[in-house]
Amino acid sequence: MYAGKILRVNLESREVKVFEPEKSLYEEFVGGGGVAVNLHLKMESYKAEPFSKENPLIIMTGPLTASAFSCSRAQFTARSPLTYAWGESSSGGKFATYLKRAGWDGLIVEGKSDKPVYVYVDSSGAEVKDASFLWGKTTYETQEEIKKDEGDVSVAAIGPAGENLVRYACILVDNSRAAGRTGMGAVMGSKNLKAIAIAKEEKFTPEPKNIEEYRKAMNDLLTRFKESFMGKMLREVGTGGYVESAEMFGDLPVRYFTRGVFGKADKISSNYIVERYFEKHDGCLGCPIKCGKVLNYKGEKYHLPEYETLASYGSLLMIDSAEVLIEMNHLANSLGMDTISSGVTIGMAMYLTEEGIKDFGIKFGEAEKAKQLLEDIAYRRGIGDLLAEGTMRIEEKLGLEGIAAHVRGLEIPMHDPRAFSSLAVAYATNNRGACHLPHQMYNVEMGMKIKEYGIVSEDRFENKGKGIITAKMQNYAEIFNSLVMCVFVPAKPKQISALLSSATGLDYSVERIYEIGERTFLKKREFNELAGRGKEYDKLPKIILQPVEGGSEGNVPDIELQLKEYYEFRGWN
Repeated sequence: MYAGKILRVNLESREVKVFEPEKSLYEEFVGGGGVAVNLHLKMESYKAEPFSKENPLIIMTGPLTASAFSCSRAQFTARSPLTYAWGESSSGGKFATYLKRAGWDGLIVEGKSDKPVYVYVDSSGAEVKDASFLWGKTTYETQEEIKKDEGDVSVAAIGPAGENLVRYACILVDNSRAAGRTGMGAVMGSKNLKAIAIAKEEKFTPEPKNIEEYRKAMNDLLTRFKESFMGKMLREVGTGGYVESAEMFGDLPVRYFTRGVFGKADKISSNYIVERYFEKHDGCLGCPIKCGKVLNYKGEKYHLPEYETLASYGSLLMIDSAEVLIEMNHLANSLGMDTISSGVTIGMAMYLTEEGIKDFGIKFGEAEKAKQLLEDIAYRRGIGDLLAEGTMRIEEKLGLEGIAAHVRGLEIPMHDPRAFSSLAVAYATNNRGACHLPHQMYNVEMGMKIKEYGIVSEDRFENKGKGIITAKMQNYAEIFNSLVMCVFVPAKPKQISALLSSATGLDYSVERIYEIGERTFLKKREFNELAGRGKEYDKLPKIILQPVEGGSEGNVPDIELQLKEYYEFRGWN
């Protein structure tokens, strides 16, 4: 269900055009990241310096946007300033639905403005507006100011981190949702683009080709989601309900990936936080689960930190106060900064300090200094200027090797490959760098099966066969980035096939959606090869290849074996 049009805005010339993609592009790549990567390849974004005006920001919706639940997500894409590779990050909220209902499948932002601006989009097109009065404001302040002027709009905004080109700056959407990874906020900042505001309109209404079949497919998936363990946990306590289980499995990174036992997981879990501070559920437009939570903390409204944040600012930094983590999460969101990359970068600074390698003036557990460092990074003050570059560049500058916890420059998330072996090859080969999404191999290792494609793991520590099932899962998972559908929806291939087929009237069989996913994954790999970020970057740092105590039981994944299998399965030499 497509509007059939993409809006194209040039910030330099102020020119606004309408681009109508060939129908075959939608049919072969569905939408979201699949369509976006093809547009980037055609525009040769892989040649562009990430902070140059030649690096376009392409934002895409999917065919189910503004119709199916858990599909109000937009994919933000560009060449990443953090990794110099394929950059993408999706965000929920209202943004994607508003964009689609205004009559646009996507938005391409090109060029660079000579002064701060924001882009206002409605059904008639786009207008580039002055944002000088917004420059320097936080993401929260920016959203409020724009809403005062524009009324009912969905706003995607950057904060000081994006303005100051922190390489892992994020984009905050609708107050609590974030396009967090690969530095898309810094791309906006490099263009002097403070925000994008989408008007609420009903210009375009998606109409499924087979409405009865579509409703049935959606209801079947909705029932499965609500009755699943994942759905129930997300509804009750959000993603942070996994913290205690993560430590049990050895999946919770501790003390910058050098230990396996934190011992205070219950003190930073969302179970602890929700019990004390819960006010109401919050989430993306049209989602029946509402995994977000609004907290009443010290008489103010704060948002519940996600699992990744609770771990990256908590166990990774040896901070055991949930209250501190609530404050750090709020601060990072207001500054517009990825909580994973910032947490890992601060953790590296703590580790280097305590090991006597380089004194950053901060040690593990020093919460107040960690909060101050977030601000110093966002404004590039003092040592924050170096930390704003990310772990890969810190390591290069200091002449170190194997200490920076990253792949392709993207900091490793809060799932440990020593706990779930297939994460090793998944991180090493993921197109945007070390990332737990959309493949979620930790779920496969905990028992999730995709039998249609032979994706099954019998032993989380086993290495044999993991290169193969990881490649298969990467192929399947790409369809979520193209739809664009929340990866927490436990959709089986048959359910996605039924939804997509009834929506479009085309035959999207179980086999075909796998082929589309594979095709999309390979297009992103092609982008990386052309960008000079190919096979030589398929590796893991030594810091996470050392055995630790706890739930991982001293396991260290055999990354070489997994990679060999992976390459053979994909037919790469």
